[in-house]
Amino acid sequence: MSAGPRVSVVVVTHNNSLLIGDCLRAISASLPDGGGGEVIVVDNASGDDTIAAIERTGLAVEVVALQHNVGFAGGVNRGRERAQGACVALVNSDAFPDPGCIARLLERLERDPRAGIVGAGLRYPSGELQPSAGTFPSLLGGLWVALFLHRAPGLSRIGIGYLAVPGLYRRARRVDWVSGAVCAARADLPALPETTFMYGEDVRWAAACRDAGLEVWVEPAATAVHIGRASVDASQDPGFAQRQRVAFELAWFAPRGAAAVLAARGVLVLHALARIVVFGALDAARGRGGGRVREYGALARAAVTMSIPAART
Repeated sequence: MSAGPRVSVVVVTHNNSLLIGDCLRAISASLPDGGGGEVIVVDNASGDDTIAAIERTGLAVEVVALQHNVGFAGGVNRGRERAQGACVALVNSDAFPDPGCIARLLERLERDPRAGIVGAGLRYPSGELQPSAGTFPSLLGGLWVALFLHRAPGLSRIGIGYLAVPGLYRRARRVDWVSGAVCAARADLPALPETTFMYGEDVRWAAACRDAGLEVWVEPAATAVHIGRASVDASQDPGFAQRQRVAFELAWFAPRGAAAVLAARGVLVLHALARIVVFGALDAARGRGGGRVREYGALARAAVTMSIPAART
């Protein structure tokens, strides 16, 4: 048995001083009884008082302060370099694991030698389900989600694209990928691929897990609240996340040839246009601003104009 801790929890943060304290306190309550865990926070060159907020918690936390923002995967990998645990758990800095969450993720890993990554069941602060698992990107899956079929009655239970309805989270199940917002993995898995600044790292990591002969599971008994994009929305323009999504998808389909990339662009444009129509109508009816319309406009423009990104090194 390893002489190190049972689990190393890695939290990557950037300009998230308002949430990081609550995140760390939630992690502390979610660890196995009797300790056996260490917490490593990787600060991606925050310009606010994130590090001071961490210190004010009084918790035993190791802080790795980076001089440059290396993105999510880069931050996780810097934290993993310091980790001593037999397993590593990832928790986003805007996520709040429920008591016992990380302990339940570890239990799944420890009792099933085939499991390489296990993800938690997530919900928004409103209590609504947050999709946290799905199938690997494909043209069918992209089209399915673009047309909202992943949420359509009956069809949603098929589980193509995103697993987006509560019925798909009533039991632990094997999936292609799980969200990196709250998950746990064996420490000897490969590093997260640093192919983009952010977006899709969890999908590529799951593919690496599969290639290593291991499985990916979602464990709904392990639950957490995840705000989603709190740090990104506070520090980037509204179209940033969507441009990152396009970069990921184009890079994913590039090995399949020019025709696959062209088709992926078309699906992304359809995805954007469908949401511009739906959310534009909803926003107009409710007297809201057009923030979501502008965001999906950025998605459509990026899908048409963006070159296939070169791999980051």
